[in-house]
Amino acid sequence: MNRWQLYGVILLMTAPLIILIGLGAYYIWVSRQWWIWWLLLALLAIGYLLAWLWTRKVSRLPVLDTHVPLYWTDQDRRAWDIVQAKAQQYENVRWEDLSTAEHYTTLGLELSREVARVYHPDIDDPFDSLTIPEVLTCLELATSDLQEWVQKYVPASHLIRIGDLRRARRAWEWYQLGLNAYWLLAAVFDPLPTAARYMVGRGVLSPLFHRVRENLISWLHTLFIQRLGYYLIELQSGRLKVGSQRYRELRSQHVRTDSLPQGLPTPSVDRSGDAAEKTSPNIKTSSVIPEVSMSHEIPAATPDSVLAPLTVVITGPRGAGKTRLITTWTEESEQNTLPVRPVRQLHQEEVEPNLNDSLPRTITTETGETLQLVEAPGFGTDPHAADLQEAFATVARADLVLLVTSAVSPGRHWEVQWLQKYQEFFASRPHLRRPPLLVVVTHVDLLPPRSEWPPADDESASLGKKRTSIRECTEYVAEQLGIDVTAVIPVGLRPEQVWGIREYLWPAVLRQLTAAHSTALLRQLYTEVDTERWQKLGQQFQHLLDIAWNQLRKLWSKPS
Repeated sequence: MNRWQLYGVILLMTAPLIILIGLGAYYIWVSRQWWIWWLLLALLAIGYLLAWLWTRKVSRLPVLDTHVPLYWTDQDRRAWDIVQAKAQQYENVRWEDLSTAEHYTTLGLELSREVARVYHPDIDDPFDSLTIPEVLTCLELATSDLQEWVQKYVPASHLIRIGDLRRARRAWEWYQLGLNAYWLLAAVFDPLPTAARYMVGRGVLSPLFHRVRENLISWLHTLFIQRLGYYLIELQSGRLKVGSQRYRELRSQHVRTDSLPQGLPTPSVDRSGDAAEKTSPNIKTSSVIPEVSMSHEIPAATPDSVLAPLTVVITGPRGAGKTRLITTWTEESEQNTLPVRPVRQLHQEEVEPNLNDSLPRTITTETGETLQLVEAPGFGTDPHAADLQEAFATVARADLVLLVTSAVSPGRHWEVQWLQKYQEFFASRPHLRRPPLLVVVTHVDLLPPRSEWPPADDESASLGKKRTSIRECTEYVAEQLGIDVTAVIPVGLRPEQVWGIREYLWPAVLRQLTAAHSTALLRQLYTEVDTERWQKLGQQFQHLLDIAWNQLRKLWSKPS
């Protein structure tokens, strides 16, 4: 459909409406039912009032996609604040700027410099540290998103050309000149009614149309700045080195949102010591630990993509019960008492060799999540902390960390040292995201009174002393390690009397899956950039050699 065909369709579709308006106005005039006029004027006044209120501020427009990804670091968020501030500087952008390529070029360079200063404050040119494929990937992703938004939200955008925008602006200018000439001629023949109509048009309708047009222009311009700034952040952070296709693949594997599986136990706390309420028909909650925050939804698998597996590293001092925890966790899963599928053990070729020599166990939940449970070497026996360094080398590759400590351990000196090293390691690497950490307190069945097991559901009951001891133990562990008590999970691993896995460990782990996927996404992006750098170089040379060889074969095959 060309431009004139589009105009013809619009005219034919609006002609019946115009004819009906004319016939209706003639009928009201002939029948002298003036109250219809007042009703229509009242509706017009209400519509104008609402339009004036809703277009009074640009911020009332639906600014698209201001969501900050969960995997972004603090450095990325500072850069995003700069992008948002840049968008606010152009609230009064002119219509003429939208039709000039120089405006977008200048704006893109300014935004590139400001974002680059966050990551490379000593570099004058924002492109000095970038490669050509990285820049092309950024442009590809930004233009792809903009094209999708414009096709979706701007009517007839696939039919209107850039030249049409310029002609529309000129037509609007000629319309204003013709309208002024009309008012001048009308004032000569009919001064008073013309003056009344002029005041209504200039004082009421013209400001409204002008405000609507300004807000629409600002909306489109803000969308451009936000999309470009979003991928400039991904560019300067080094996450686009893998290319646009691989970048999209990794995001599809780690960025998903859905609700929690039904029937999942939600632990809650009553700090006064009263019994907690039940959150599902078959599961009782307790006041041992506070409720886990639900500020972020967990990822869920979709039919078009499969979520990447997550590595859950279980670390802790020797004798804390790491192996027993993994075994009990997987055995509980095999009994179908948890929201998981049957557990299998990985084959040797599936295991990542850098993590640990022992075979990890893997659990697949009903939401499609695959958790690989890896036990890190124990620490706490070497006075020079060499075993602590060995254990932390495994934790550095984790997506979710479970620090296991015994409830009967008094000092927790090694756990405190491990936490300090954990924080220092990721503080020195601002481009990575710290894996979520849960502290699992084992051997709670050995707390007094030992004969009371499993613990009663209610601390106020006559047999509720064990639950009181567990609650006090978790609070003491949180105080010793300097963490929030919501991250401390008590479990009892006594054979045939397991307690805490279903009630507390699984809910806490499932609620950390979004953060774990964010950690995995960043780690995998940067790992592939480092490991595939020389491999990609070899592939490029191999491709050039193949082309040269094919050309030589063609030359040699020609008859002399």
